[in-house]
Amino acid sequence: MHEYSIDVDRNKILFVLAALSILISGLATSFLNNVIDSIPFIGFSVSIASMGIFGLLYSLFNKFIWKTKLLHQLGIVQTPNLNGTWRGEFQSSYYDFEESLPAVLIIEQTWSKICIRGKFNHSKSSSYTTSIKVNDGGGTKLFYSYFNDKDPEHYKKGMSNHRGYGRLEITNDKLDGRYFNDPTNNKNHGALQLTKSN
Repeated sequence: MHEYSIDVDRNKILFVLAALSILISGLATSFLNNVIDSIPFIGFSVSIASMGIFGLLYSLFNKFIWKTKLLHQLGIVQTPNLNGTWRGEFQSSYYDFEESLPAVLIIEQTWSKICIRGKFNHSKSSSYTTSIKVNDGGGTKLFYSYFNDKDPEHYKKGMSNHRGYGRLEITNDKLDGRYFNDPTNNKNHGALQLTKSN
């Protein structure tokens, strides 16, 4: 997985996590020291580091909490959750747009990182840069660069391994848009229409 950019200010969430860490650290330290003071013949105190609490909170938020639907409905988290398998079809200039061929995108995402893997008729792809636009007007958009690796058994089909770029619009559980390959290796381009299957 790699980091991705999004046109949302994430500093507010980091500030809230930091404030919660300091609060929890203070409360936990105070509680434990009160318990220790009530035990006879024990003469030490403890201190819970807020940085450790922050690390734990951030890890939980990054992997799980950010997906909570309520946080999205309240507008606290604006990052769209794209996790899942997206199935559909693509049309390519290689086939003069005369055929619709099967396409699958598998998206793995946390709040801070993402990986977009594609499976097509003769190749597989994997993203190496990604950007999500939610405040650009006209809906949510996904932009990503990928490296496409051709299946060895199809090396005579006239296509080679190449880099490319995808530009998709997200509408509910649908991804729709276009892709463009690096013309130095593969000048083809095409359209993708996908629906989330899980």
